[in-house]
Amino acid sequence: MNSEMMGFDQFPRIARTETARAIYLIDVDTCEIVYMNNYAKDMLQLAYDDESYCGKKCYEFLQGQDRQCRFCRNSQLTTERLFVEEIYQPSVQRYLQVKSILFNYMGRRLRFEILYNFKEDELEQQKKYLDRKLEQIRWVDNLTGLYNREKYNSILREIEEKKISRIGIVDMDINGLRNINATKGYQSGDKVLVKIAELARSVFGSNAFRIGSDEFICLAIDDSKTDFEAKVASLKSKFNAEPGFRVALGSLWCDDCDDIYRKVSQVNAVMEAGKSSGYARLDADYNYKAERAHRLLAEIAAGRFTVYLQPKINLQTGLLDGAEALVRKFDEQGNVVAPDNFIPEYEKNGLINYIDTFVLKTVCQLLKEWREQGAEPFKVSVNVSRVTLIAEDIIKNSIETCREYGIDPGLIDVEITESFGLLEKNLLVDLISRLHEAGFSISMDDFGTSFSNLELLSQVHFDTVKFDKSLTDSIVDNPKPQILFKAAVSMCREFGDTLTLAEGIETEEQLKVLQKLGCQFGQGYYFDKPLPPQVFWKRYIQK
Repeated sequence: MNSEMMGFDQFPRIARTETARAIYLIDVDTCEIVYMNNYAKDMLQLAYDDESYCGKKCYEFLQGQDRQCRFCRNSQLTTERLFVEEIYQPSVQRYLQVKSILFNYMGRRLRFEILYNFKEDELEQQKKYLDRKLEQIRWVDNLTGLYNREKYNSILREIEEKKISRIGIVDMDINGLRNINATKGYQSGDKVLVKIAELARSVFGSNAFRIGSDEFICLAIDDSKTDFEAKVASLKSKFNAEPGFRVALGSLWCDDCDDIYRKVSQVNAVMEAGKSSGYARLDADYNYKAERAHRLLAEIAAGRFTVYLQPKINLQTGLLDGAEALVRKFDEQGNVVAPDNFIPEYEKNGLINYIDTFVLKTVCQLLKEWREQGAEPFKVSVNVSRVTLIAEDIIKNSIETCREYGIDPGLIDVEITESFGLLEKNLLVDLISRLHEAGFSISMDDFGTSFSNLELLSQVHFDTVKFDKSLTDSIVDNPKPQILFKAAVSMCREFGDTLTLAEGIETEEQLKVLQKLGCQFGQGYYFDKPLPPQVFWKRYIQK
């Protein structure tokens, strides 16, 4: 059995380099010799010019024993550090120093060994050289030459230990690498990976990492926000100039990095959001999610989705103040499906942005039609998922949708939930600031379901705070929700221009308590359930 038969021609080049060091590889689990360079053969005085040693047991071939050596240290090897020992070699009748490290390759656990038999005056020089080579094996991705995931994780630990605060992170993922491999071959896929690594290195230097088969990370440690954004723009420009592949890219800069792992998770969410928004532009057979995106868009085009409107009422006057848009789906028999039965699936698959976009377009179309029929303009709330809002260009696209139908963005209220508090503070503040600059108003939905609500209120400005139905349910008989309502209403008044709205009002008793506590607006079955647009028009708008 020779090295070619064992697939050794595919081993990392560093392991096959014919250096002036004695190197050999042993399968840890089978004790079979996998490879031995000429210097190892010479040092051990073995008369094998060919590779007939491959597949032989190391304890038989090197030690002349019929069973595994009692001094074998295979079980103590790790990928984390070198294991240094002295082993007696019968063929040369002397002890040789051996440095070993565990080397995982193509599902095999290999012992990478280097034998030392140097003169004293050469030892230090050779040691440094070998340390560099072994570091390459441990830290460097063989295909791209970038640092690998293990090195990346060590950098994150260092950032955490040193409490570095200013961090810029770029998370990148190749769209459809599996499809490239399947249709053009793995060599084409490898060329794409190498090219992306080259571009990432040209901007971020040694702080570019390949951390997965098709995922890359770049770090900008202690850069200013301006410098980091310039690097991101440069990298995007380089990617856009390449016709052979598409890269989903998410970026995040922060100056209060108290939890680097949370920041990494946040930037990954930004990258995934941008990736999901592009599925519809890919061929349906590009990958599973692209196929699902095309199917969802086909269902939208076929009228399988609609928007219901639930009125928002001024609690002091009893008059209509606006409405909330709520998506509904029809099954194949034409029955209405509640959102809880399909929204979680689209959120999980990263396709919720297509639903959010459909709702906004439908609302703008309704407002345009009703305006043309003489109706007074009124504000409509749309629920926007976190995945949708952090996607690149979503605010610009929303403005263009409003412009297409001639609708003032001020008539659109964007409702976000407390889960947005999981985003990095600077990113969240920037998102809401940009929405306000575009003319949209912002409501915090589900207030009272999480302590993070208060933290979120302290960080950004909301036009409206919506109290969750769970608080309204017990507002009549339980004094604690009343205290919370009263304090929150007072706090919103102190903000100056933050309105309050109670969800889930179902009884007159609840309404009276909320009026007494100073809550300004409400919605719920006491007033009306979510209605089809034509019913809403006749009941609340048509004169």
